[in-house]
Amino acid sequence: MISGDAFLTASPAKRAAAERAVELLRPRLLEAERVGVGTGSTVAAVVEALLRDPELSRALRGARVYASSLSTLLLLRSHGVEAYTQVPGRGLDLYFDGADEAAPVGGECMLVKGRGAAMLREKIMAYNSRYTVIVVDESKLSSRLGELGKPVPVEVLEPALQPVIEELRARGVRAEPRLGCGCRDGPALTDNCGVVVDTWPWGVIEPMEYSSLLDRIPGVMGHGLFIGYADALVVGRGDGGSEVYECRRRWRNPTL
Repeated sequence: MISGDAFLTASPAKRAAAERAVELLRPRLLEAERVGVGTGSTVAAVVEALLRDPELSRALRGARVYASSLSTLLLLRSHGVEAYTQVPGRGLDLYFDGADEAAPVGGECMLVKGRGAAMLREKIMAYNSRYTVIVVDESKLSSRLGELGKPVPVEVLEPALQPVIEELRARGVRAEPRLGCGCRDGPALTDNCGVVVDTWPWGVIEPMEYSSLLDRIPGVMGHGLFIGYADALVVGRGDGGSEVYECRRRWRNPTL
């Protein structure tokens, strides 16, 4: 998470992404009652860009806001925005978040998320949101998922840690517990107290197949493959330009 003024200190591409996201979010935010906010430095830039706009600042402060992580909760509260973490039963009107890698392929926005170890809570919010926007800078854009070599984080319940790692390795997937997070000795833990295991399935298992596999393994709490969870993808460029990709949404709570 960027500290200080996240918008002004962000890269030109990240600022361009945040500015375009503000344009896209404006009409929905002005009518939203319940807003979800993701995790990461790009999200921090979007939050601060929204708060710099008087009309949108009033709208965000007037809505009931939900944070996908403790770090986002603290960020919002540092700006005087009251926020909560338990997703309401009625779902969210709007949710925005970032990604570690984004591949818009054939109308499908395929994402790798979870560098901030909030992937399970982020997926809960995306699934329970009527409209989900992903915001990235051009360094996160790829033509096919895995092209950037980013790991797919997997959140694992501690008693299942070794069986999960051994099964993935037996299938040819590199799997390593994330260490050295800088805040404590030992493996990185999520806000849910799950252990973060970074995995590299690229060239071994296709993303859709890998997502289905992880969903079936007991002890896997969640993972960072998001395929079909977004409605729109905003990409900012270093020259100040930006693009918006419309995404085919696969997964949404049907009761919304």
